Amino acid sequence: MNNNENNPVTALDLAQFVEGIPAFLGMVPNESLVIALLDSNGKTGPFARVDHDTATAAVALDKLVAAAKAADFNATVAALVSTHPNGNIGEETLLAAYRHALSLGLSVPIATVLPEYAAGESFFNFPSGTAGELGDIHTSTVAVINAVDGRAPIAPSREALAAELAPAEDHGVLFARQWDAREAHAQAPEITDAANLETLRDAIEAPRVLTYLEAVALAVTLAANPRARDVALYFSRNTASVAVLTDAARKTSGYARFAILSVLAAVAYAHGYGARAAVALEAIENGVAHETQIPKLAVLMRHVVDHGMHAKAVQEVLESGRNVLPEFGFTPED
Repeated sequence: MNNNENNPVTALDLAQFVEGIPAFLGMVPNESLVIALLDSNGKTGPFARVDHDTATAAVALDKLVAAAKAADFNATVAALVSTHPNGNIGEETLLAAYRHALSLGLSVPIATVLPEYAAGESFFNFPSGTAGELGDIHTSTVAVINAVDGRAPIAPSREALAAELAPAEDHGVLFARQWDAREAHAQAPEITDAANLETLRDAIEAPRVLTYLEAVALAVTLAANPRARDVALYFSRNTASVAVLTDAARKTSGYARFAILSVLAAVAYAHGYGARAAVALEAIENGVAHETQIPKLAVLMRHVVDHGMHAKAVQEVLESGRNVLPEFGFTPED
């Protein structure tokens, strides 16, 4: 991911923008500023996530205004939402963005720094955001810190997330265990794939971590069979899947690990955990010997993450796995 700025995204209504903010901020946990341009009717135009830096914030605003003009979008308002454990740093960036927005002829009815969330259970929204309207945007001056149904918490730190994905054992031990799983898969791939997917489904429905043998068997299936990956995504519509797949990734190595990490990236993003998705992708990109080893799903998710796309698009990818269920002996009722 570009550490300074995501490409602007257009054509979201306000409700969609609001729903996506926790994921956008989560790309760099507790170190982000989301800038959005709106028109006088509350329609959301170009927006971006930037790291805390006064110069970067000003440049981002310039680019967003240029993008709005190119798209014939009449931007009159800038909304600024930020989070940072050090409030002074957050306020400094926010103030710089606020002043620059005013210099560009934009009004700024929303500008706030949210505190670091100790328990990760606080969420936020704009007034009337669920209706897709901001109401009188020139008098709405506060971003409401309250519950937004189903949104994910902002992660504590990038390092903590990376540690959760670190291999649990020596690479040689993991590889040897994985070799045995490959041998079993080669002897009866169809039967093995169905059994491994069933194990994943059951572990998500009645949440439990996979054993080492189950994790490597699943990873081998996901690496060998893209259609099985689609079913795994479908079974991961439950948020419990994020924890199950995170733990499973620690018990694998090599290309099979990359396969399970790519599924985790998609699942995490779909459930609102933008930071975890980004860190999973980095684990793949830092682990491969060559970019051709990066799974196609991970390439797709890198595009999604870098452009700050709405989680709803990835949720639809998870749902599409329903069409593949019969190939493995499953039905939509499973």
